[in-house]
Amino acid sequence: MFRPAGFSDSDEDSDYGYDFCYGNSENKKESTRWNESPPVMVENNDDLLYKAVNEGNLEEIKRVLDIDPYLLTSCLRQGWPLLLLACNEAQHDVVKYLLEVRRLDVNQANGLSTPLMAVCSSNSNSDAVLRVAELLLEFGAVINCKDAYGMTPLMFAIINDHTEVVRLILDQTSLEATDNEGLTALFHAVNNKRKEIVEMLLKAGALVDIVNRRGFTPKQEAEFRGYNEIADLFPSDQDYFEIPNKYLGYAHYRDVTQGETESVLPGYQQEIGLLLYGMYSEQHLTTFAKENFDLLRFLTLTDDELKELEFKLPFERKKILFGLMKFHRQAWSKKSMKKFPLSHRFDSYDVLEMLANHLKQLTVLQASLIHVAQMIPAKEMKNKFASELDDCLRKANQLRQTVATFSEEVERINSLTASKPVLYVDKNSCQTERVCWFARALKITLLSAVVSLVVYRKLKA
Repeated sequence: MFRPAGFSDSDEDSDYGYDFCYGNSENKKESTRWNESPPVMVENNDDLLYKAVNEGNLEEIKRVLDIDPYLLTSCLRQGWPLLLLACNEAQHDVVKYLLEVRRLDVNQANGLSTPLMAVCSSNSNSDAVLRVAELLLEFGAVINCKDAYGMTPLMFAIINDHTEVVRLILDQTSLEATDNEGLTALFHAVNNKRKEIVEMLLKAGALVDIVNRRGFTPKQEAEFRGYNEIADLFPSDQDYFEIPNKYLGYAHYRDVTQGETESVLPGYQQEIGLLLYGMYSEQHLTTFAKENFDLLRFLTLTDDELKELEFKLPFERKKILFGLMKFHRQAWSKKSMKKFPLSHRFDSYDVLEMLANHLKQLTVLQASLIHVAQMIPAKEMKNKFASELDDCLRKANQLRQTVATFSEEVERINSLTASKPVLYVDKNSCQTERVCWFARALKITLLSAVVSLVVYRKLKA
């Protein structure tokens, strides 16, 4: 008779070829008795290590790692490397052993997930999670990082209601970071009904006017979900502040030639937003606009002044101060000055543009000098730059004398003309303002030329 493929045609073969499971063919008839128990499955080191971590059995972990050191850094079958698994289980002693004794990297990543993310996303007791989070920070864990979904440790801690961990890392993390869905930490706190955490984030300065993909602000999201107690924590719509146009762009020649009055220098408020954008802090423009900051005051900010402006998070203050330091460390160059080729035919607007540029450069240089003075004690600065300061003062006095002589000459020439010159325009007209400023700008040009030269030589040295 025909047999299925793979089976023997011999009637004597009744074992159906199972010898590949139970040893050699000589003992196959004895090993396949129906009353014999199946072979015992032995757990491998991977499973033993996973079980030991879950139970917090440090001695067993040490024993398994001594047998199979490869498991120390490899990804276990359950999906986590050993350190991240221990963090997710909030096993403080195990994590401490891996960091102190085994010298594992506290920022070891699985994909883009870090140990700090693992502990913040843990379902373990919040006290145990806090202890492990403090240990990781002690070893230098990076707080401001994102996983593949844009989630940060702060967001994980909020979602899993680890309030004390949020309090621990709040002053060192970015509140404006968004996940891949465009949600900030404040949105996650609202969506998960974490009233206490929402209150903490608002006091820390979290932005309340960011919208999600549905076009809702965090307050509107709370109202939509019926979380009225949380919605009441947000400021009312009457507190909305509209940023003045002078912070958004140049619109008038007075923006670069004078301030509120003719005798006041321009504020250059339009530059503040650009500088904040370069510092990844553009969301704070409203704060400076409310306090009517000008460029000079912004460029000379100190940590104490930022604290007075309600910048409670050291992380946000450091971003701005570091950006200012990088700005002032840039060597000043003569290329920054507005120039025209010799063959250019000048008109009054060209001269105004050039003088306005010189005036702006003076403001920046003045800010840099103030910044240096804030960083270096006055006595030390005087000893180090005594000769340069004396030379600068001497040239400034010479410049004042030159400007005074130039003014007298202008008045003398004007006295020789008719009582009302041919180009006389009514004082209240816009053109007269330009003419008056043009005369004043010529004086400023002489001052800017000398001061710029002195400062340039000083910075270059």
